[in-house]
Amino acid sequence: MNKKHLKRLILGSVALAVVIPGGLIYRQYQHDMSLAYQRVSSGGKMIETRCGPIQYTEFGQGPPMLIVHGAGGGYDQGEYFAKLIGGDYRWIAPSRFGFLGSPVPEGADSVQQAEAYACLLDALGLDRVGVVGVSMGGPSSLLFALRHPERTTSLVMISAASHAIPPRPAALGTLFQVFLNDFVYWAMVKLNPSGLLVALGVPMEVQAQLSPPEVAQLEAFLESIEPMGARQNGQNLEQHMSEYEAEQIRHIQAPTLVLHASDDTLVAIEQAEFTTDNIPGARLISMEKGGHLALMMDMNAGAREQVRQFLEQYNP
Repeated sequence: MNKKHLKRLILGSVALAVVIPGGLIYRQYQHDMSLAYQRVSSGGKMIETRCGPIQYTEFGQGPPMLIVHGAGGGYDQGEYFAKLIGGDYRWIAPSRFGFLGSPVPEGADSVQQAEAYACLLDALGLDRVGVVGVSMGGPSSLLFALRHPERTTSLVMISAASHAIPPRPAALGTLFQVFLNDFVYWAMVKLNPSGLLVALGVPMEVQAQLSPPEVAQLEAFLESIEPMGARQNGQNLEQHMSEYEAEQIRHIQAPTLVLHASDDTLVAIEQAEFTTDNIPGARLISMEKGGHLALMMDMNAGAREQVRQFLEQYNP
């Protein structure tokens, strides 16, 4: 997300508040946020583990599958992508540190986060799982597979970071903090969802090729990220969570499938290539178009099917 584009979106949200009578817009905002906070507070479960409390949800029956959400996420985003992938599995979707109900422990990093997954599995009585890492859930997914090879049946990386993301310039960092405000994000969704999708890694050229149902699905996904304020602590950790000794992933033993779009402007495909180049036997499915949310689009239905086939092969 570049500074110019984010600034335009934020200024647009302010313009929305000016153009629409303040009372009307504030009532609508309050209504939508009330529903959003109610949704995220009622959908997840808290469990005490030897690593501390962890929020998660689970659903389905079959071989256990751990799905690790990306930025702007929580257990609800993990559930969203699990349902997108499909299959007969017992899906386990935790909220990472600072997202929704999962607290931030002292000294939080991706090593601690990976160990928290192990603690969650212990608390649930699960020995082995397939792992699916999405976007900024990539580093901790890689570290879990690295540190717990005996517990990892397979690893899938979807539009996922594999090593450190560059720090934001100071001015862009200030704008980003404004973006994390509940009202600002809500106004962006209402005012200019297509511009927000560009900022979140989906090029405008791709959006122009989508069907009305696909556009509606993407806009619903943007709304599902509300309330942004409940994800702010996790969002502020993301750069730090990406910083670890990434070269060590060459010791991962799990069968690994990597999916990434060539035109992803949020997490560059170079991140996927790093994963593929460093994990022995890893296979890369490079999607030509779709940006950061490529797997959600009909044009990449074949890639979704390959994920299902991979999971069925290694998690019978």
